[in-house]
Amino acid sequence: MTERINLPRRRARERRPINVRFYPQSFPRQQFLLRMEWNSQLERWTIEIEHENLDRIVTRGVATAYRAYSYLPFCVFFFADPSGEAQRVTPRNLQEEMFFHVKPGPDGRPPEDW
Repeated sequence: MTERINLPRRRARERRPINVRFYPQSFPRQQFLLRMEWNSQLERWTIEIEHENLDRIVTRGVATAYRAYSYLPFCVFFFADPSGEAQRVTPRNLQEEMFFHVKPGPDGRPPEDW
């Protein structure tokens, strides 16, 4: 089971920077920060995921649909369209078709304990 993290749809459509702090249920009492910025030259979102409790960067790069951003053994982050139709993370489909998810890793808290 995955957990969907809500992102500000309006900011995404306007291609404005997105900063969202969240506490995944699969990794209790741990705070993460997702930073997203629109890169107009690449025509892609760039992302940075930070584990704020440890001041550690999980990943920096380009937001890629269906790619796992692993923070094993605790959790895995990824962008996905539940229908499987959208193939890119874009300003128009973010939070409408394409969503940001967290999934527990082997040492993460199982969904039945959420």
